[in-house]
Amino acid sequence: MKVMVCGSIGYGHKEEIKRIQDLLRKEGFEVVDQLEYDYSHVEDFRDKLDLCGEIVRRDLELCEKADAIVLIVKHPSFGAMAEVVLSAMKGKPVIAFCPDKVRSPWPLHFASKIVRSENELIEALKSLENTFRTIPNVYCEHEAEFVYGNFTCICPVTGVRDHGVVKIRYKPKDRILEYESLERYFKSFEDKRLHHEAVLCKIFNDLLKALNPEKLEVEIEFEERSGVKARVMKRK
Repeated sequence: MKVMVCGSIGYGHKEEIKRIQDLLRKEGFEVVDQLEYDYSHVEDFRDKLDLCGEIVRRDLELCEKADAIVLIVKHPSFGAMAEVVLSAMKGKPVIAFCPDKVRSPWPLHFASKIVRSENELIEALKSLENTFRTIPNVYCEHEAEFVYGNFTCICPVTGVRDHGVVKIRYKPKDRILEYESLERYFKSFEDKRLHHEAVLCKIFNDLLKALNPEKLEVEIEFEERSGVKARVMKRK
């Protein structure tokens, strides 16, 4: 997994970013390193608009390469917050690393997860594998339905591949599904041996944990087997 660590550079906190980068490398993560280009020596950008454009474009390109963003919520940073908002609105997971009190709602609202220690940070990053992405809900109140018709898993009794159609209906609160990531999540079931009910509960609980929605319903209709067609559902 490629991870970019964002934080305050221009106001003298570059070493904290480096420390978290080194921690992630030791844990086996690939770090997307914006510090290869150091502009912390610049005291005033008002007469350096070309350099401003160069830095912003380069950092946004690095955000695109990253699979996840870690924001060090310790010292205010205009650039880090812009990177977080733009990344979050594209569905990239953002983890807010908050070892101290936070006096602004903005970094927490746009974060997928909030952690308070380095151990929690590592656990949060590892938990992102084979899951779907979510986006801050800055839109109107609404309900949504998603249908995925290529779901497969393995029957634990017969060893035969099961095929099904998954339907998700929900009313969001603070976060919404970035549904382009649903296919990757569903493909993680392809080689798992699970009963239909276990599949349903796994999907439902993962959605519930990630979204905490106002309403949620998951329905899966499996192809006929032994003369019986199964349809399982769970709702909140």
